[in-house]
Amino acid sequence: MAHSGRNRAAVGLIAIALGVTACGGSTGPSASTAASASAPPAAASASAPAAAAPKTLDVVKWDSPPSFGNVTINVVGDAGQNLLPYQFWKDDFAKAGITTKVTEVPFDGVYEKLKTEFVAGTGAFDVVTFYPSYIGDFASNGYLEPLDSYMAKQPAAVWDPNQQDVLPVYRELYDKWAGKTYALTIDGDAHVMVYRNDLFTNPDEQAAYKAKYGTQLKPPETWADWLQVGAFFTRKSGEKLAGQTLDHDFYGSAEFAKRGFSYAWFVDRWSSSGQLYFDNKMTPQINTPEAVAALQNFVDSLKSAPPDVRAYGYDELKDALIKGNVAMVVQWTDVPKKGADPSVSSVVGKLAVGRVPGTNVGGQVIHRGAMPVGRVVAVAADSKNKDAAYWVAKHVAYDRSLEDVSTPLTGLDPYRTSQLGHPEAYTMFADKAGAQTYLDGLKIALADGFPEILIPGAAQYDDILDLHVSKALAGEETPQVALDTVAAEWNKITDNLGRDKQTQLWLSALAGYRSLGLIK
Repeated sequence: MAHSGRNRAAVGLIAIALGVTACGGSTGPSASTAASASAPPAAASASAPAAAAPKTLDVVKWDSPPSFGNVTINVVGDAGQNLLPYQFWKDDFAKAGITTKVTEVPFDGVYEKLKTEFVAGTGAFDVVTFYPSYIGDFASNGYLEPLDSYMAKQPAAVWDPNQQDVLPVYRELYDKWAGKTYALTIDGDAHVMVYRNDLFTNPDEQAAYKAKYGTQLKPPETWADWLQVGAFFTRKSGEKLAGQTLDHDFYGSAEFAKRGFSYAWFVDRWSSSGQLYFDNKMTPQINTPEAVAALQNFVDSLKSAPPDVRAYGYDELKDALIKGNVAMVVQWTDVPKKGADPSVSSVVGKLAVGRVPGTNVGGQVIHRGAMPVGRVVAVAADSKNKDAAYWVAKHVAYDRSLEDVSTPLTGLDPYRTSQLGHPEAYTMFADKAGAQTYLDGLKIALADGFPEILIPGAAQYDDILDLHVSKALAGEETPQVALDTVAAEWNKITDNLGRDKQTQLWLSALAGYRSLGLIK
């Protein structure tokens, strides 16, 4: 797609590691959010019958692990496909004298479960898997073990998780708190645009678009383009699409519009205006004219989406694309891997990955892709087997990480530079060239990553935002009323948590954003 010049304030966070020039978050829902609103859901269970591990790629060489003397490490995380690595590598753990016992909780119950156990001091878990938006809460309250001393142990082949290989936004913002490392990334969630390249390159569709709009048909550069292209591709059953007569209605676009994570698709739009969640005095920036326009755009996009799109979560959105019912979606980066699997996809070889559309600011288009969810692993401060727990976390986060993100069996997404450099690992694609195209698309799109709120209270801030974004999508509130309400509620949350304390924590977060080039 066309680029619109380079804006220093819009240089993507991950571009630092990738050497990608980018032109110009939020958190998971609170424990009260319905479980059906979850992001990447359970395709398989870690407590189900044994699943075959992915082929060992031997990219990371490790000799013999330390011996921990036959201990049991209790692991907890959101149920389903993303806990499978603990099953995949159980033989590795056994060689180190470790048996893992996995507890699965509902996707939206992770915060409540961990917080309850931490506050009660039960010591029930050794390795905890959670969404990075909670790190401010968990680390600042002393629930997590600092990992820096473990990372520095010798021999390095056993203990060093090679954090320099982790893309900067994950390493610096999601793994650290107050300058110390408390977690290791295992899942690089970020939004990208996934679209039907075969439709955009079809000569009939190109000619029809040029005749209607006077411009070239191409993947949307801006959110205004998103509306226009979406309207263009929306067709009724019996009409033609790329020369073929449709036997079902076809839609131009679709997004996650279900209560639970719809806020993140609003953040895609609003953050590309160049604004942040709060100013440096902790005043919400969520109801600015730019924010209202962004939410209006999201509301307007429903006109080109399936009529039941407000019930779309991860699975429904994924299926709408890979079953051939929509032209383009904004979705997590694992979806193209699913779309390359002929056992579930009817669009194999037809998908492409691109940047999330952006906003024209002063003649330059700024692109921002929200990074909702993601996963990190940490060692509970009250674990009685901290060395073994750390090694389990490190083994999943580094030693076997390429296997875990390159298999379609999980929903884990690339988060290391090295994971973007091994197309041969992504065998769900028909050939190495197809995998390379996917990874090249990720390199560009990931450079637009926009981080989550991260400070304590993040779950509450985002749940309120999601509630009122959902109300606007349902037509129950205007975008202005919805976001004015959010701003008022955010102020209440800040006051309840302590405005002075929250302001200082936010200023620290801003310093992190600034160090990564997000803001000047």
